[in-house]
Amino acid sequence: MSTVVNTTIPTLVLSAHLPDEVEIESLTPEVTVTITIDSITVFSSVYYTYNTKVYVRDIRSIVESAMVQNNLSICSFILSVKDMESSTKSTGDIKVIYSQMKSPCGSEDFLLNKFLSTRTSVLLSRTCPFTLYFYAKPFEQNSNYCEIYYTPSYAPDKVLKHTNNYPSKLSDSHAIKSYPASYSELQHLLSLSNINDSTISRVSFHIGPRVFNIYFTPDTPSDTFQFRSSFNLYDTVCLFGSTSTKTEVSHSEAVCGRIVSYYDEQTKVLHEVETAPLTLSEARHLTELLTSRHITRQTSEGEFVPVLITDVSPEISDNNTNPVRIKFTWTYADQTEYLPNE
Repeated sequence: MSTVVNTTIPTLVLSAHLPDEVEIESLTPEVTVTITIDSITVFSSVYYTYNTKVYVRDIRSIVESAMVQNNLSICSFILSVKDMESSTKSTGDIKVIYSQMKSPCGSEDFLLNKFLSTRTSVLLSRTCPFTLYFYAKPFEQNSNYCEIYYTPSYAPDKVLKHTNNYPSKLSDSHAIKSYPASYSELQHLLSLSNINDSTISRVSFHIGPRVFNIYFTPDTPSDTFQFRSSFNLYDTVCLFGSTSTKTEVSHSEAVCGRIVSYYDEQTKVLHEVETAPLTLSEARHLTELLTSRHITRQTSEGEFVPVLITDVSPEISDNNTNPVRIKFTWTYADQTEYLPNE
């Protein structure tokens, strides 16, 4: 066999677990290495062997860049090698799930047991949009359901439970599946069972061994942001705290006689947020928002507009004696403010 790919890559892998380099062994003086994502070539180059070896590096950055560019959270990845004898070897079809973080339990164990999130519970307002994502293995059979805890209007002192069942088989192929989990969506699920005029306090999603809890508050958040998460999926954060608005004005000055006038005036409005006390888990998740490449802010129900984080230096400590608060500054990407929605 004149050419062989020595590096083994699991057939299901988080992108963060892709190898730093792939070793190729060939008896020919040169090989052509090609990387395809969903059958589209994203990289191709000629490598010259040294002592029959070739090393292809930066695999992860090549794959992740292609996934980000094409808004993919899952893809089929193939690295193929063609030598001068027209013999072609490849890694085979590898399913890659985008992840900026590594899992201590390995890719497959994480994907089959966890939702695609860095948290296991969340506090949301009743107007906040939210979607749960998870990886579905082909033909996998599980017990899938959600438990909605609500208080009916006719019994304000009681908390009742409604169970909504999902199909046991969720996919015939490798896929990222999602469930809308906003307050309005859950109210709709209740209405399908003739449960109306009720107040939902929490919901617990169970997809196989995966568990995720959502708690709803009647309080209005100071800000609601949507952003691209560590899994290249949209995530939502409701922040409770305070916001200070600062206006910066810059201009050039001209003097004619003894009269001063200004021109080229520019105004920049900055919003400085200080969160309410956060748990360690909430604080760590918030850093995902602050380091995301795409962030939007809710300006009205269902409307999100791009913003930029202009100043942030989160410092998180596991010292339980001091509550964790995070400060950061944001501004609208187009530098245009919105009228009060009141």
